[in-house]
Parts: sequence; structure tokens; C-alpha cells
Amino acid sequence: MRRLIKNSAVKQPQRNNHLKPQLQDEPENLNLLTMIRASQTISSEIDFEKLLLLLATIMIENAGASKAFLILETDGDLKVEARGCAQSGYSICKPPVPYTREKLSSTIIEDVARKHEVVILDEACKDERFKDEPHIQSQQIKSILCVPILHKEKMIGIFYLENSLAAGVFTSMRLEMLKIISAQIAISIDNARLFDAVKQAEKRYRNIFENAVEGIFQVSHDGTMISINPSFARTLGYDSREDLIQNIRTVQEDLYVDPTQRYKFSQQLKENGVVNGFETEFYRKDRSRIWISMHARPVYDGDGKLEYVEGIITDITKQRQTRERLLESEKNLRHENTLLRSNIKDRYKFSNIIGKSPAMQSIYELILNASTANANVVIYGESGTGKELVARAIHDNSSRSDANFVAVNCGAIPQNLFESEFFGYKKGAFTGAVRDKNGFLKQADGGTLFLDEIGELDLNGQIKLLRALEGGGYIPLGGSRTEQPDVRIIAATNRNLQEQVKQGSMRKDFFYRIHIIPMSLPPLRERKEDIPLLIEFFLQKFADDKNEASDPLPLKIQNALYSYHWPGNIRELQNTILRYISLHKLDFMEAPVPTRRYQDEQLEHLLEPVNTNEDKDYKTLIEEFEKKLFLHTLEKHKWHRERAAASLGLPRRTFFRKLAKAGLNKSA
Repeated sequence: MRRLIKNSAVKQPQRNNHLKPQLQDEPENLNLLTMIRASQTISSEIDFEKLLLLLATIMIENAGASKAFLILETDGDLKVEARGCAQSGYSICKPPVPYTREKLSSTIIEDVARKHEVVILDEACKDERFKDEPHIQSQQIKSILCVPILHKEKMIGIFYLENSLAAGVFTSMRLEMLKIISAQIAISIDNARLFDAVKQAEKRYRNIFENAVEGIFQVSHDGTMISINPSFARTLGYDSREDLIQNIRTVQEDLYVDPTQRYKFSQQLKENGVVNGFETEFYRKDRSRIWISMHARPVYDGDGKLEYVEGIITDITKQRQTRERLLESEKNLRHENTLLRSNIKDRYKFSNIIGKSPAMQSIYELILNASTANANVVIYGESGTGKELVARAIHDNSSRSDANFVAVNCGAIPQNLFESEFFGYKKGAFTGAVRDKNGFLKQADGGTLFLDEIGELDLNGQIKLLRALEGGGYIPLGGSRTEQPDVRIIAATNRNLQEQVKQGSMRKDFFYRIHIIPMSLPPLRERKEDIPLLIEFFLQKFADDKNEASDPLPLKIQNALYSYHWPGNIRELQNTILRYISLHKLDFMEAPVPTRRYQDEQLEHLLEPVNTNEDKDYKTLIEEFEKKLFLHTLEKHKWHRERAAASLGLPRRTFFRKLAKAGLNKSA
């Protein structure tokens, strides 16, 4: 027979005569006395493991069970924490085990856990509902009592009791006793668990304190040692912490090599509220010296008065010695660098730059100076003079050489793609963004961002880039976190940036941000003594590409190359030599230069309206002249606006603005 008894009043169960137990109930006063003693014993025990053993004992000795199990809920799982057996005694499960491993009745335990109701079985092995329960049938279990342990309507565990010898063992009086003391059991289990958690935490922190590599200390406001760990004593050469505390009167007198450092430490602590990485020298027990790094914070009492200072020390003697050796090495390197610079005039090649002319020696010097700094650089020079080679040389000889060198052609980036190219984007930021993409600033983080044709960058792009470089950072498209780039800007242009500032096509603040170290590359026509070196270099390079030996050029060809004025500079020289090797013909492919007379005639033609219309004011005449000049230039360059602007020496945006004002477009 199975009886469910809810947590309200307990009724005396009706039993069949053949299931009535042969045991007589104890006198009522004995059960009351037992209950009081058990409750007092339980409430006085705070140690978790001792409490578990105590509960197992009570269940066996006072409830009439031959076996008892204490099942507690931990992180949502029911696990057996303690077990008791009338024959073999009591034990704690370390670690706790799932109740299923104890071969208990899962059906009964789960029913109690779900309904929070007591289950009593007088003849479990004969109950049809449990004929398929292996444990009940194999052990021929007769009496079973399963009681939930409740505290504030929350179940924290279950008593599972069984007796395989007698039926109807678990009387209502015994059940009532368990129910009454279960509240005290629940409270005691919570308190014991809390105490156990505190004890375990204290043990962990004590282990950290005792076994830490760093020296841990507590010092009073007057410099008296309060507490230290073994590592602190070992660091300073003492046999034990007791040995150190006995021999150190105050830290200022007996530890600090320079007592004024104690004052500096106290001032930092007072001003900042914490001290991090304070380096000073301490005496060891044998009066030898060590360098230590100290981290500390003050601890105040309830009245806000300094109670003590606690912190850690680390022996950094080896690091200090290494640092001093590095400083000495750096001093020697500076000396060697000075010697190198004194002999730089004898060098014909620097990185991938070829030249021995005085102009190039000055460039080499500028490259070395720029490499040792971290300031932004602007490289001026005509097209083909090797501005990117110079930028790479600065990067390769700088402290950023291990990071990326990212080259960007500012003139090739459409305005609507500026943010995605420079700042990058996150997956899903827009249609087609199927994965994250790092922008140029992220790619160059820690390295160098080379902005070629910086004069082509529009005002909107200048504002956005300036904000990112000035410390405001940037947010990738579709992102939410601000990125702070660490990049060095090296820009290049064939334009006069100061003139662009005056004309309004470049922001003044952007100009001053990038224009810190300017350098101007000489055109090839101004360093013709470098032409033979460049010819030899390109001949060898093209021969190596074909796995052939380089043949010297005929003297006539060399003279022609030397005499030419090279408007396309080194790039044109390289292409001319490659064309000569490929076609065996020297061809400079220079566009015909209009004669002076032709230019004068064109100018006279453009000035005709000025001479024949004296009634118009100055502004109107200038506007008509500009319109006619622009129209003539556009037709000459087949309406290619960029080339027309370049031929007039005007910035593109200025030229486009003037075209719009004059009403000129491709259909005009």
C-alpha cells in the first residue's frame, strides 16, 4: 500500500491487518524528547560534513530505517550527499553522486521532487506499481519513506529511508518527527553550506597568499610590518616571515636604500589613491641591494582613517640590469649611426633608392632622420621621382618596420566608398557585406599608412580622416565600438599643398596634421649624375628577370639617355630602357611640344573678345575669357576634364567648380 501525505496535517493511515507492523510505537514523551534533542544537535552543528553524518545517524537510529540516504539539490541536480546503513555505519559521498547510481527508486524520488509530498510504502515489493522497479524487487524492500526537505516553500533535498526486514516501519509519529525537525534541518544545511563555502574560499585565498610568487605585505601607516607572505621574506633573503618581522623595525629605516623614496611612495599613494609599478631599491638581510616594483593601495577604517597599506612587490633586479644594458647598447648604436651618417656620401644605394648625387645624399639624411622619429611626413615630387620608394625606406628603417606598410591611392577612391575603404565594415552592414572587412586604418595599425596623391582627397574625407588621427577614432560601418588607430601617416603629392590650403581645397588643420616633416624629391633632370647608376640597375634587373647576362649599352645610346630631360623622371627612364631591350630601338615617346608661335596665336585667338568689346566690365570680360579658355582646353583634350585641369595647373575640384559656374559640360 502507498500513502501520500502532504505537508499539512498528518493523518493516521488505515492499514490492512496483514501489513500491520509487529513493532510497537515508542511512548509519546520519548519521541518528543528525541525530537528536541535531535533538533538541538542539528542546530548546533555548523560544519557541513559533520552535519551530513549527523543527519544520516538520526535517520537510521530514530526513524527505524535499515538504510537511509540524504539527497540534496545542487545546481538543479539531485545528488546523494550522505548515506547510512544499520549494519555498516555512515559515510559521506565525496564528491556527491547522482541518486540513480545508488539504485534507488527513481519513480518515487522524482514524484516527491515534483509534488513536494511525502511518500510512504508499507509493502513496496508487493505493490503492483513497483513490480518493474529492479531495486525494490531484487532487495524485496518492504517499508519506504521519502520526505522532502522544504525551506520557505523551496525544496532543498530529500530523505530517502527504506527497511527490507519489516513492513509498516515508518509510523505517522516518526514521520511527524522528521517533518517537524526538517525545517531546522533545512536551515542548518543552508548555514553549513554557507560556512563551508566561506571556509573553502578562505582556504583558496590562504593558498594564494602562502604560495604566491610575488611578495604580499601589509604595513601600518607608521611603517611597521603587520603581515607578509613567505615569498616576501624569501625575496629579501630572510629565513621566514617571523625572521623578517623581528628584524625590521620600520620599512623606511631598514628596507629602503634611499629613505626619501618612502616619502615619494606615500605622496603618490595620497595623490592617486593607488600606486602601480613604483620602482625602488630595498636592502636584503645581508645588506645587498635589489630593485623591486611595488603595487599598493591604502585601507581605511570606518572613520576614514588610514589603517594600513597592502600590496605586492616583485624582484626586478634582472630587468633593471637588462634595461641598463639596452640603454648602453642604444648609446653605442647612436654612435655607430653617427659614423654611418658621416660615410653616407660614399653610398650609392639606400634601401631600394639609387643615387650618389648631393641631392640624393640629402634625401638619405632626411630618410634617416624621419625614420628615428614617429612624426607624419609629406613627400613632394614630380610624378615618377620615387615617392613611394622613399616612403617605404622610412617605414623599413623605423621602429614600425615589423608592422604593415599600407599604400593607398587617394585619387582612386570614390567619395561614396571612402568610409568603407578607410574604416572598414562589419558583416551585414549593407547588401553584399557577407563578411567583416578591415579598412586601411585597421590594416596599418601599428605600422605606416602611405597616402599617395594626398592632394586628391576631398574636404569631407579630410574631416573624417583628421578625426580618426586626432584621437577621436572611428567606427567601422555596421559596428558599435570605436577603434583607436595607431598609424603613422606618410603622404605624397606632386602639388603645392600650401596653395591648396589658400584655395580652400585642403583644410588648414588637416594640412598641419600631416605636414610635419616635409621633403622634396629632385627630378631626374636635376641629378643627371645618377642616370648611369640607374641605367646599370635597370639593365641588371631586366636581365635577371630573363635569366640572362646584361649587355652594356652602346655609348651613343648612353649619351642620348644622359642628354634627355626626362619629364617622366625615373619611371620614364625605366620604361625607356625596357622598351629598348624589347625592341632594340631607343624611343622616348615624348608628345610633341607646341612651338611658341603656335601658343601665341592661340592666346591671341582667346583674347579677341577682350579687344573687340570695350563696353563690358572687367568681371564680365574675365568670365568670358575663362569660359573660352576652358572650352578650348576641353576640346583640345577631347573633353577629358582631369587632363584639361592638369594642363591648366588647376586642382580638379577648382576646375570642376569653375566649369559648372561657366555652364560648361560635355553636352555644351
